[in-house]
Amino acid sequence: MSKSLAVLIHARQKSTRCPNKHLRPINDTGDNILDVALRNVRDLNNVEEKYLAAAEDEIMDRYIPGVQILHREYASVAPGNAHHSIMYKHLEKVKSDYICNYNPCQPFLDIKKLQAVIDWFKECKYDSAITVAREKNFFWNNDLTPANFTANDRLSTTSGPSLIKATHSLVFYKREYMLNNWELFSNTKEDPYPYLIDWPEEELIDVDTELDFKLVEKIYEVRNRH
Repeated sequence: MSKSLAVLIHARQKSTRCPNKHLRPINDTGDNILDVALRNVRDLNNVEEKYLAAAEDEIMDRYIPGVQILHREYASVAPGNAHHSIMYKHLEKVKSDYICNYNPCQPFLDIKKLQAVIDWFKECKYDSAITVAREKNFFWNNDLTPANFTANDRLSTTSGPSLIKATHSLVFYKREYMLNNWELFSNTKEDPYPYLIDWPEEELIDVDTELDFKLVEKIYEVRNRH
């Protein structure tokens, strides 16, 4: 039986490394990364509920038809990292059994790929999942032993084995598990299940810093020239 699924965008103004990143214009039309995320979520199919989870009026004012407002307490968006029992208390208002957090800080995500992941999760056996990508590089464990290479095996990061990293584009979890444990998932094998997608590097630009924001602006500028 197909799962019931709610897709949520969590947004706030009080980001510290890149202040007001959700609302700052990224192109000549006045669009911001939150606008892009809202349109993508609006256009998703096979989803029971779609929400913008917000506490601040300036964020909620970006609302568009097709995506409902899910009110949060201000403490959940205040500077710093609130406990999950505060940050996710608004999930008590969601009706669906499963929830997908949509990352609004990645404005170049391909909507067709996002839809494919949604469709897969609705029918899969897993209670949680996270989008991932492969990365080739030299990696070490905390004890400084090589994680994906051996002595003298290669000089280039483009050869040899890759590791899998989370992209955080979509994060799926069971609503009941969160409300009972105040955690997304157990972080054990296949919880979350790492759902691998061939993401081009540009799609995964994640606006966390001022440099990330400038990169997004520049890409939009270049695209508008053509």
